Amino acid sequence: MLRPCWTCRSRTIQCDQSRSPCSKCEKAGLECHDKRPLRWVKGVAIRGKLRGHIFEQTSKASGNPRTARPGRNQVSLTSAKRLQILHTPSFAMEDPRIHNLDQLSKYYIDYYNKRICNLYILFDSDKNPFRNLLSLGMENLALQKSIVALAARHFANTGHSFDATDAVAPSRFMKANTDALVFKTQTIEALSSSLLDAGSRRLETTMATILLLIFLDLLESGIDGWNSHLQGARSLLMLNQCFVDPNPERGSNIDPGDTVRDTRQFIIEQLLLVETLGSALSYPKTVSEAFTGNDGTKHQESVVRSFLGCPGFLLRAVQFFSDQRCLIADVKEREHPPSSSILRDIMEMLELTEGFDSLEWASDFKRRAASPTTEVKSLCMLSQAYKVATLLYGRRVLSALSTQPTSNNAKLVSQLLSLIEALQNDAILFKCLLWPTFIAGLESWAKSQQAFVMESLRALWDSTSCLNVIGASKILRDHWKREDFPDALMCEISDVGGLGRGWLLI
Repeated sequence: MLRPCWTCRSRTIQCDQSRSPCSKCEKAGLECHDKRPLRWVKGVAIRGKLRGHIFEQTSKASGNPRTARPGRNQVSLTSAKRLQILHTPSFAMEDPRIHNLDQLSKYYIDYYNKRICNLYILFDSDKNPFRNLLSLGMENLALQKSIVALAARHFANTGHSFDATDAVAPSRFMKANTDALVFKTQTIEALSSSLLDAGSRRLETTMATILLLIFLDLLESGIDGWNSHLQGARSLLMLNQCFVDPNPERGSNIDPGDTVRDTRQFIIEQLLLVETLGSALSYPKTVSEAFTGNDGTKHQESVVRSFLGCPGFLLRAVQFFSDQRCLIADVKEREHPPSSSILRDIMEMLELTEGFDSLEWASDFKRRAASPTTEVKSLCMLSQAYKVATLLYGRRVLSALSTQPTSNNAKLVSQLLSLIEALQNDAILFKCLLWPTFIAGLESWAKSQQAFVMESLRALWDSTSCLNVIGASKILRDHWKREDFPDALMCEISDVGGLGRGWLLI
């Protein structure tokens, strides 16, 4: 950003000019404009004595004049004013189907278009699949309401601080909180009606609605609710195998089309990512069998649609270590000693993970993304952060097979914290680091490391406004209180399943 934004100048505050949108506008929940935007007002003038005045109209039916109330009484405190709308929603101007919606829904749809779509994607573009869901939402009530609920919840969250999320927020954020609850209820009702409609074949919109409800859960807490939605999605897929089957049954001439196939694949990819990182921090077996992509493989990367920027191989490694947790838990329940093959398999995967080439991955990622704003070095550090976090996670799983205390991971922890610190200057990549930051926190026992992890989580909250970040900070604070426990007890809690709930920290 070469000059201060218009929004900050109009608020008479100093713009940080860090990026577009600037961090001050993001934190305040306002649209960041380079110059004065167009403003639509009621009445014949925007200022002066005629502000808010509407001239008399003649009714065609009766021929009698319909007079408006005096100007000052004419202008009411609308929902748009309560939310400090500074412009007409751009999406409302682009899609005529939105004109029939109420002003509040228009605002939140535009908020989703501007704020949410680039939050849940690594690199925003005109091919952003979250933005493409807007068109589907104009034709499906459940999806439309989920979009609005997601935007309202995010806006409400921006009214709180990292240290006092329970404090009373300004009235406009309290109103947004109520809006989010109302629209979420309407989403559930519309989704239930859609599921009860046996004749409905709009599986793409139903699955997209479930996906957005999962992301809504991230904004609300990231505890357990995501898994319920995930199980519902899995049940639907079992009933509609054609959703993931690239080869229709012989004799069927139904071709869903490229757009539908692309939407289906995107949804499967996101559900798989949620399942992998969600099950990694949940009790074993609380998340059942994995989703499978159209080609029968898991975690096939799509640069344009990448959510976390985590290499596919590392996601598969996390899934493998999580599966071994289930095997270990199973043999312990049967009071059998773990098989030596489990130990051997974990050691082999740790070696493969150690040998993963982050620089090669980043170079290939950069080439396919064709993004001029992100350097290979930064992408390499992002990949390396996930690599080190995966190694730490794998070692914690390995420690569950031993009666000895967790192995010394000080070098890996220091390396991971250094990577997180280096990436704090890149807002696009830093927002992806909740899971690695949390894994680093589990192994951070020095007060200086714990303080840095808390500051990193604070920065992530400022960047994302997701309440699961607050949840992560509370888990770690409780975890660090155990540092004075005897070594034997530390062995018992070294398994990541000791978190007590199903957490989705992405």
